[in-house]
Amino acid sequence: MPYPAIRLKDMLDEGTRRYGVPGASLAVWAGNALSEAAAGVCNIETGVPAAPDTLFQIGSITKLYTAALAMQLVEEGKLSLDAPVRNVLPDFKLKDESVATRVTLRHLLTHTSGIMGDFFQDAGRGEDRVAKFTAMMAALEQVHEPGEMFSYCNTGFVAAGRMIEVSNGMTWDKAIRQRLAKPLDTPSFSTLPEQAMRYQTAIGHLGSPDKLFVTPIAYLAASNGPAGATPMAKARDVVSFMRMMMAGGVAANGNRILSAESVQAMHNMNVVCPAGMNIDAIGLATFMWDWDGDGRYEIFGHDGSTIGQAAWARYHPASGTAFCLLTNGGNGKALADRLIREVFSDAAGIVPPAPPKPDATLTVAPARYVGRYANTMEEIEVSEDGGKLVATVTPAPDYAVMSGGPKRIPLEPVSAELFLGVPPGMTLPQSWHFLGDDGTGRARWLHSGVRAHKRV
Repeated sequence: MPYPAIRLKDMLDEGTRRYGVPGASLAVWAGNALSEAAAGVCNIETGVPAAPDTLFQIGSITKLYTAALAMQLVEEGKLSLDAPVRNVLPDFKLKDESVATRVTLRHLLTHTSGIMGDFFQDAGRGEDRVAKFTAMMAALEQVHEPGEMFSYCNTGFVAAGRMIEVSNGMTWDKAIRQRLAKPLDTPSFSTLPEQAMRYQTAIGHLGSPDKLFVTPIAYLAASNGPAGATPMAKARDVVSFMRMMMAGGVAANGNRILSAESVQAMHNMNVVCPAGMNIDAIGLATFMWDWDGDGRYEIFGHDGSTIGQAAWARYHPASGTAFCLLTNGGNGKALADRLIREVFSDAAGIVPPAPPKPDATLTVAPARYVGRYANTMEEIEVSEDGGKLVATVTPAPDYAVMSGGPKRIPLEPVSAELFLGVPPGMTLPQSWHFLGDDGTGRARWLHSGVRAHKRV
């Protein structure tokens, strides 16, 4: 049976009000039918109502598309997952020359390259912008050695985008339109603002849910497009992509987009995430979850966030259920958590497991945890206050607008490795993993927001 659209609308209306989300669009494929709903507004200043046809920024859901493009070229013999990037990009450079010679496309698509992942310098708007950005990566340091662990890496996907350009003979933007958007019958999928202007679009909002304002910066740098900086889509567009993945690479219109083997490769586990993280494992770009605890991954998808916008995509091939929620501010994470739980319970008979909870009886030795950890996006000072740990997050100057400014977050232990902390203005906890050893018994990395921060 189709998911009742009226129920989606009621849930979305109530949820956007409860969690201070200005506007949202939701599409669900279930029972071999599409149901859609929208709530709120595209822009709190104009008051234009959001609609199922509204384009929102999908952020890093784009990484699924970039990986799919890469797999098409692997099928054609133009790319190889496990050959050095330099086989395609001879001038590829990083600060660590030994890494530049060894890193592979698989490393890039699985966030295991160890390259500093958040670097949003603008390389302009010309058709050479991805090439120029990739050249800028020569200044980037390592968070860890390739394959040693994983740390979410936007820069890696830009490099993968450049590999797509060189091996395919066209820009990443043209490739995604010609090889994915058009064959999927999703012509509104846009990678540039001038494309999105053909449609009604949503703008991001910053600030706490009770005090929102329109973001002064509409988009991240276009040169980060392959990682998700600029693409905009309708929720149903993303559902069309997920339906293709659930159908072994065949779109609803009968067009074969990927081979069944490529889909399986994207769904094969490459990385197991630390226990208690909001992702269980990572395939080729694909986030993976084992909701029923049987040791197999049955839920796939990706999350995305840009400046004041956030998106969630989930699909369950066993039941043929796909879910996409797009939002433009407020506490979207809480809204997504609630809707994912309700929709998949109703449509697929499966729900996410209960999140971990702090252990009030656990006593930890602060010396292992306190100190400063950093990456290019932010610095985190972990200190002791009244016998408990507190994380003070200070964004780097270039990222202050995106992050909303400094945050002080009390941490509660779940285990000796895992802590939970709720960011200001949010209602759901974020996981904080202290990993490795720096040789003196102290944690070497703080893993938060799926990113590794190295002790400094």
